[in-house]
This record gives sequence, structure tokens and C-alpha cells, in this order.
Amino acid sequence: MERGLALVFDYIVVGGGSSGCVMASRLSANGNRVLLIEAGPDTPPNAIPDDILDGSPTRAYLNPDYQWPSLEVTTVRDGRKPTHYEQARVIGGGSSINGQVANRGAPEDYDEWASSGATGWGWEEVLPYFRRLECDL
Repeated sequence: MERGLALVFDYIVVGGGSSGCVMASRLSANGNRVLLIEAGPDTPPNAIPDDILDGSPTRAYLNPDYQWPSLEVTTVRDGRKPTHYEQARVIGGGSSINGQVANRGAPEDYDEWASSGATGWGWEEVLPYFRRLECDL
């Protein structure tokens, strides 16, 4: 970066996992300048590694490049002995390296929620969001 050149952002999103990517996308869709920071490797749409594209989640999951190498957690349950904590470090977060399944659910359930007061959660209201999800690479 040139000396004296300042970059200005409206928002900074730390973590390019599932929620961080969605947040950055939605914020930038309104014309905001958004900086998304991710510690792991970037996987641009035209260069996604084969192990992430593979239908079997084990290849990407077992690749140490996509996880924090020395992250540990200590709990009372395990006798306060530090154990490895598996946390993804890649654009897309755990959704890029874990098995990912989405299903629509039963239309009647959504309609029941809407009739119980969950405005906007009826089947016809949520269906467009499922369709968007189903064609997102």
C-alpha cells in the first residue's frame, strides 16, 4: 500500500465463515464499503480447491490448511485437560469443510408458525429463500 493512502470502510466483518460472509454480502448490497477479514485461505469462485468441492466432506475436513492448528479448549467435563478444538479457518468457515445438508421442511410447519404469530414465516413467504439457497454454488 502506498504511504499516505487510506482505505475507508463503513463496516469491518471479522471472520469469513457462513454468517460473516452473509453479513458482508448483505451490508455491501446496500452500497456500503465492507472489509471482510478471514485468517484462512481464500477460495474464490473460479478457484475452489477440489477437496472443498468434493461431495465427501472428509477430504477438506482433514486438510490442516483449513483449521486452526493449535486451538484448544478446556472444560470441566474433560478434567480441565486442554483438548484440540476444531474450528475452520477458510472462507465459508465450517460450511466449507463439513458435510452440508439443507432441506425445506414441511410446508405445514411454516404455516403453523405463521398462524401462531410468526409473521413472515408462512410457507409462501419462506419458499423464495429456499429457492435462492438451492441454486447458490
